[in-house]
This record gives sequence, structure tokens and C-alpha cells, in this order.
Amino acid sequence: MPQFKKTDEVKALLETGLINKSVKFGAEISALKKGEGLFIATEEWKLKSKPSNYYYLKFNRGKGKSKVLSVYNVKGGYLLVKNA
Repeated sequence: MPQFKKTDEVKALLETGLINKSVKFGAEISALKKGEGLFIATEEWKLKSKPSNYYYLKFNRGKGKSKVLSVYNVKGGYLLVKNA
């Protein structure tokens, strides 16, 4: 159920900081250089969405035709390859 908040309560909530979930395997992906890849086994991927959908929203959305990260479905898991 939504709760009504007064302006001082809103300011206090915003000052405490917004909660942002970290990107799954984000540190490993950002450490990759162009052409390098990261293999994720099927057992390691616990989310309902496919890795291609998940990482498209995190890395490639709004970049136009240049993809930052490509996701390939390979035997036994997923291969993430950094393009830029």
C-alpha cells in the first residue's frame, strides 16, 4: 500500500541514498578488454531472464548499432564477449 510522505520526509529519504542493485558479474565484465570473453555456466545463472535480455538492458540499450557486449549461447552456458 503506498504511503503519503511530506516534503521533509522525502528529503530525508533521498539523502540516505538510493538503492541500486549491482549488475550481475559487472566487475568481471568491466575488467574485460576488447575481444575478451567471460563464460558463465548454466548453473551459475540463477535469474529467470536470459543473459542476452539482462545484459542488453545494462550495456547495449541506447548505444545504436554498436554493441558493447555480445552474449552467445554455447554448450554448457553463456559466453559474454566485450566488443568495445
